[in-house]
Amino acid sequence: MSDINETNTVGEKLRTIRLSKGVTLNMIASQTGLTSSFISQFERGLTTASIASMQKIVQVLDIPLASLFDKEMVEDDTADNVSIVRKDNRRQLSFPKPALTNDYLLTNLDGKLQVIYSTIEPGGKSGEPYSHNSDEECIIILSGVMEITINNKTYELHEGDTIKFTSRSPHDWKNTGENTLEALWIITPPSF
Repeated sequence: MSDINETNTVGEKLRTIRLSKGVTLNMIASQTGLTSSFISQFERGLTTASIASMQKIVQVLDIPLASLFDKEMVEDDTADNVSIVRKDNRRQLSFPKPALTNDYLLTNLDGKLQVIYSTIEPGGKSGEPYSHNSDEECIIILSGVMEITINNKTYELHEGDTIKFTSRSPHDWKNTGENTLEALWIITPPSF
């Protein structure tokens, strides 16, 4: 199962947001199926959380997952409605088991679009099925092989393949190939 790295910082931010919204550990636990003990340990940096677990928690708090991480340096030209994220200023999120790295190419949480470049080592996976509050998600396979299950139906995607689906549908994915999988995710509106 893919687990979020940088647990302590993320957990601290999660706790701050949860408390500011007046949400208790038990409220999150009852709505996610996670235990309040697990959530507390994650907030204190004593354990890691899967992508699916984090998605459940942020849905209860009604925040995008990306809001828990440091913001990238964005150059905005509001007069022309242009945003630029330079390569060296991207937000990056790593999951250690097995290695998955997400580079957030465009994550303006006030905007209508989120773009993520992922590298996923062989055997890397999302964990249990999850969904989120975005409308649509599109994945373009740049290299490698991805198996994705949406609403209990499994699809195998290869280099050059594209899939679009409703983000609210339960889904999970894994790298079933022998090489690193590279994929481009486009999510609207931003949620992850």
